[in-house]
Amino acid sequence: MTTSQLKEILKHNILNVVQAEYHTNDDLHEHIHTGANILLAKPCLYGNDEEGDALAALFEIAADKAFVAGQIVAPKEALEEEGGLLPYEAYYQDVLSKAEWLIDMGVSMIFLTGFRSITAMKCAVYAVREADFDIPICFGIYGEAEKIAPALSLLVAAQSLDICAFGCVDMDIEDALFILSELQAFTTVPLFALATFGQFLTPELYGDYVPSLINQKCAMLGLGAGSPAFTAAASKALWQLSPLLPDFPVLNAVCSRDSTIFLDFNGNIVSRNKQMIEIKTEKAEELLQALPLLNKAGVAPVCFSIQDIDLLEYAISHYAGRPAVRTDEYGAIIAKELGAFILSDNKGEDREEE
Repeated sequence: MTTSQLKEILKHNILNVVQAEYHTNDDLHEHIHTGANILLAKPCLYGNDEEGDALAALFEIAADKAFVAGQIVAPKEALEEEGGLLPYEAYYQDVLSKAEWLIDMGVSMIFLTGFRSITAMKCAVYAVREADFDIPICFGIYGEAEKIAPALSLLVAAQSLDICAFGCVDMDIEDALFILSELQAFTTVPLFALATFGQFLTPELYGDYVPSLINQKCAMLGLGAGSPAFTAAASKALWQLSPLLPDFPVLNAVCSRDSTIFLDFNGNIVSRNKQMIEIKTEKAEELLQALPLLNKAGVAPVCFSIQDIDLLEYAISHYAGRPAVRTDEYGAIIAKELGAFILSDNKGEDREEE
């Protein structure tokens, strides 16, 4: 499956997702029978024979009735530049090797989960794109419902990298619904919720949640360790709903770790927050000194005015946000591929190109 194919599917369908790590193969057969559309594999850890056998079993269960999705969770060690122990290249290679293995196994899409920072998310997406430029990517966040600013920044940065869907993973369903309600006005991609199985959640109550999730632009939903009865309840609720075709407008935005600025199609800032830091340099040492400061919480979004291609690529990749960029025509091509917002030096020509 390609990115454009999954996007087209999500425009017109709501998909039931079942997380295989919580179920036996017999349960998974029953989930398929009750309406599951995607079997999400256990996180890829080693790409060994044991994981290969488990994934092969999922393909057999799914047959021609469901898609099989691979899953990559964030490495246990954080990035070195964020206080962890893993250098950027080692972090990148960790994700790349898992993505290559999953793609060789034949998964239809890849879910990236547990990447808590924008820099880590971008590193992971770049790595998957190297493995296969057109494999569909869905990005799932963990976290507390009250941390909306970081979630919004992650959304803005992730959707600029042409992901297919953005959502919540392993959250209480109320928390997931709250976060989706806060993000739905700003998303340019479908949202999803893979909630946890709460103690007091019944299939009937879960079915009652489905219309609310759909109203928040949710195009994929699932419930952790929920039995096939929960998949059946969701399928019944979806069958009773009229098709919802939400609007996903182009959104011009840049962000830092926890601050977002919105722009119009002429590149003019239209949000209340109007502060943007411009970094003009062609010296690597100056950029290396500036990035740790720019990546701190509470710092305004950045515009990089850099002509050197290697330096520009490094700045965008290692910046903990979605930056704006002023550069030459070739630099703009590279910057756009890396998810930056391109600003023209000519008034009236600033725009986010399709």
